[in-house]
Order: sequence, then structure tokens, then C-alpha cells
Amino acid sequence: MLSPAERVRVKYHLGYPLLSAVPALNAGIPVSTPMLSIVDLAMNSLLPDGEPMVREQIARCDQLDQAIIDAQIRMQVSKVDGVEMREHETDLLDVEYARQAARLSDILHAPFYPFSTRYRSMQQLGLGGRVQTGMIGVA
Repeated sequence: MLSPAERVRVKYHLGYPLLSAVPALNAGIPVSTPMLSIVDLAMNSLLPDGEPMVREQIARCDQLDQAIIDAQIRMQVSKVDGVEMREHETDLLDVEYARQAARLSDILHAPFYPFSTRYRSMQQLGLGGRVQTGMIGVA
């Protein structure tokens, strides 16, 4: 069984807000409780042999998330001692992050959060194509 911390990481990497539904709705923040129920049901239904795969994908997504933060420091420099920095490193990392998050989504067969600005902005920039899981696409 996934730990509470692992469950939070799954929701984070699938773009879900890390808020409880009732206070969020009272504050006017859209929290799709049916979508969240699908993710919770998927995690509750996960086969024991699938847990290591989910943990591996969480770790990959965590590493890429950190790599994006680390790359932001390098965005200030384009060339150092004759070495040219990759101009679109953060964009490339975002695309790889989305790919790994999509694998997590596929393993759980749980959709991305439809209001996620992370995945929507990537699509608008043409960096990841359409983010989709199963029958539910995120525009």
C-alpha cells in the first residue's frame, strides 16, 4: 500500500491541488472531486506488484522536478569558458517531466487534473503535445 506521502506525490505529479475539497470549494478553488475519486480509487486498487513501479515513477518525476529548479539557475548564463549552455533546457526538462508523469498516469490509469496549469501551459507552448490518459484528455 502506498504511504500517505506517496499518495500526495502521485496527486502532485498528476497536477491535482493538494487541498481538501470542502475548504477549497468554499474558497472558490475548483477541485474536481469525481476526478480526485478516480485517482484515489486507482491508488486503492493498485496491485502489490505495481507499487514498486509507482514508486519508481514518483522518484523519476521528483528528480525531474528538481532538475527543472536547478536548471533555472543556469538560465542566467549562455556561455561559460567556451562551453555553451543549452538554451531551452527547462523546456526540454518540462517535456520529459510530462512524459514521465504520463507513465505514472498510465500505470494507475488515473487522469491528469483537467485544471492543471502546468500541463495546459506546456500544451500551449507546444512542448508536450496533448496530455491525455485513457479516455480523458486535458486541453
